Amino acid sequence: MPNTSDAVAIIAALPQEISALLGRLRAAEHARAHLRGGREYLVIERGSRRLVVTLARVGKVAAATTATALIHQFDVGAIVFAGVAGGLAASVGVGDVVVADALRQHDMDASPLFPRFEVPLLGRADFATDVGLSDALADAAQRFLADQATTGADVVPNGRDGRRGGQLHRGLVLSGDRFVADDAARRALLAGSPGALAVEMEGAAVAQVCHEYGVRCAVMRTISDSADASAAEGFTHFLAERASVVSSAILARFLSTTYGLVTPPDEIG
Repeated sequence: MPNTSDAVAIIAALPQEISALLGRLRAAEHARAHLRGGREYLVIERGSRRLVVTLARVGKVAAATTATALIHQFDVGAIVFAGVAGGLAASVGVGDVVVADALRQHDMDASPLFPRFEVPLLGRADFATDVGLSDALADAAQRFLADQATTGADVVPNGRDGRRGGQLHRGLVLSGDRFVADDAARRALLAGSPGALAVEMEGAAVAQVCHEYGVRCAVMRTISDSADASAAEGFTHFLAERASVVSSAILARFLSTTYGLVTPPDEIG
């Protein structure tokens, strides 16, 4: 049965992915912090609107645990996961933004008992995101990227094909408990899931939990690296220099427009 709560949650795995947004929210007079399971859940209320922001930590178990706590303990009806990811498709470059239409666990394999990628007893491999939520997130991303292009901001230092980053993509995102950092692994993921745009470590777990509890879900990823031999270096640099700027600015636009929450976007990012 669908969860009808108006409360929305924002999750990231690492503090560097949304540090600008977190800093702004922690300074708000109406922000309250709650500690649950070693995590801080920051709750912001404005009138009848409620926002919960937290850091899940890295990996599918951590993400699923956090999503479940948000649903049971904070009664959220929508969860948005934001952060960075490795680019898989040739069309996806560093600095681009991917909004997931569906998510799949690339390391789920209970064959021959079940088809590869299918989650046992749920009868599906892919978990769709909420269309309305994803559309609103993609619109916020597009507005941010357009603003960056207009002002000539350096969206990204490089991409796989040498072009300037800053394009929006929609499609399939893969998740698994592995940091992908070599060409052979990247090619193997694409061979198993043709058309996949990006790979990360949490989104599909959150999407599965949301599916099971009837909670709306959306996932947005900024491409930090090309999931190849240079991935570790690219990820580290992008995380330190650019990840929070992009995610925080997009999320601020999304929350301001869709929910009437958070500081006006021109003050973040």
